[in-house]
Amino acid sequence: MPGIDVNFFIRQANKLQKELEAKRSELETITVEGSSGGGLVKVVVTGAQHLQSIHIDPKALEGGDVAMLEDLVMAAMNQGLDNSRNLMKTELEKVSGGVRIPGLT
Repeated sequence: MPGIDVNFFIRQANKLQKELEAKRSELETITVEGSSGGGLVKVVVTGAQHLQSIHIDPKALEGGDVAMLEDLVMAAMNQGLDNSRNLMKTELEKVSGGVRIPGLT
């Protein structure tokens, strides 16, 4: 096709892919929190959605209700992962200019 520089588009796509990869690496170092039970259970998750830590306040163990503790841990994890996904989405959209690219953003 005359007038279309296919190589330009390939270079732009490669540049975008490198920028997205760099942002994903950066997200490994950024953390978000999730908590439940008024802070009895707290989790820290990276922006790349890897669990970094879990903190359980000893007060959560009083009474010995294992099912409640399991629910608190699950709720904190879900909140942490939701926060991580939102962070990842926001940061990757900054790189892609808000354009959703299947398999990349």
